[in-house]
Amino acid sequence: MAYAAEKMRRSLRPSLIPPWPVPFDAAAELDWGRPEYARRLLREHLDQSHDGASRRRSVIAGQVRRLRRLVPPAPARILDAGCGPGLYAVPLATLGHDVTAVDVSAPALRHARGLARATPMLGRTRFVRGDLRDVPLPDGGFDAALLVYFVLEAFSRTEQPKVLARIAASLAPKGVLIVEMRLRPDQPPGRIDWWDVVPESLLSERRHLLLGDAVYDQRRHTYVLREVAVLDDGSVSVRQTSGWLCPFASIPRLFARAGLADVTMFDGWSTEPAHGLSDSILVVARRRQR
Repeated sequence: MAYAAEKMRRSLRPSLIPPWPVPFDAAAELDWGRPEYARRLLREHLDQSHDGASRRRSVIAGQVRRLRRLVPPAPARILDAGCGPGLYAVPLATLGHDVTAVDVSAPALRHARGLARATPMLGRTRFVRGDLRDVPLPDGGFDAALLVYFVLEAFSRTEQPKVLARIAASLAPKGVLIVEMRLRPDQPPGRIDWWDVVPESLLSERRHLLLGDAVYDQRRHTYVLREVAVLDDGSVSVRQTSGWLCPFASIPRLFARAGLADVTMFDGWSTEPAHGLSDSILVVARRRQR
């Protein structure tokens, strides 16, 4: 199977790539846990010049202060679902919480463990590699759970309620779930494309031609960012990331399907109520009583 995939990669030509990407296409979708991509993604997570993978430390510090008011008082048992390099998990542990952090990326988790070892903390951290669709989660094991930086939209429309339901089931009675969601990407509906010659990218650490396009389908509420690397040996790599952006009016129903109630929506990380024109929202919900 690996040989066949490599042969297909080397035989691919840009002219054979579909002009419009298909959302959540398994053949092209980025595998966040694949070692070479995960290693390059970690570099972007830690880059303090942009907020494109993880936010800068100053931004995260403000968001942790907001989370401190939303989660139960320490010591609370917190699940950080899609934790990346631990940039939220470790600060929460310093406040006295016991944090279980889950991610598919081995390099990101190695960084998170090193960060935890180097940071004095009142609570504890535990890092687990796994996919939120099937990683074992203890029933009622957490007082709060986090899905920050648009992790939920990386799952398809049919997968999102299932992922939410799995996390909801891991909450104790009245446990709180905090989810950050986008209502739209930072582009108008339609397609935007570009190209550049770059020394490296997520697709390769060698100099190459990078072709990119981003398609926002407002009717289907999908967004796909696709990149194509053309190397000097003629090989071509294609990877994309897809998102399903739940419409504002449908969010309470999405959370209700997952067994969550008392849904409150804030305008971004502020304390103001969310509305249909919000760029992003912070959803706070609680596990429904049995």
